[in-house]
Amino acid sequence: SIMSSQHVCVVKRDDVSPVCVGDASIRWVVNSESGGARELTVGLTTMKPGGKNPLHIHPNCEEVLHLLEGEVDHIIENDEGELVHMMMTTGDTVVVPRGKRHQARNVGSSDARWIVTFSSTHRETIYCR
Repeated sequence: SIMSSQHVCVVKRDDVSPVCVGDASIRWVVNSESGGARELTVGLTTMKPGGKNPLHIHPNCEEVLHLLEGEVDHIIENDEGELVHMMMTTGDTVVVPRGKRHQARNVGSSDARWIVTFSSTHRETIYCR
């Protein structure tokens, strides 16, 4: 049967204004306000060469980052509490567990572009000192 209560739509990239987070520009194309999502958030991210975002955690959700283009050093806290460098190139994907410190740095010579997905429509972010 057809579920008439579900909201289905297409979100056009240019209909969503970018926001700056550190040196990254993010268009939140899907969340509870855009696209009608009930369980996740999706953003399209661009970062200039040499750019980085602040070290931070998301206490209420996992994060998945899929690199569309570029070279990114994704620094992620391991189970021992150490920050480890995860070098990513075009096509790579990384999962950041809930509550782990992490930071992305564009180490390439061109813009890095990625899709970021969170397991909540209301992701929480806490910036580390």
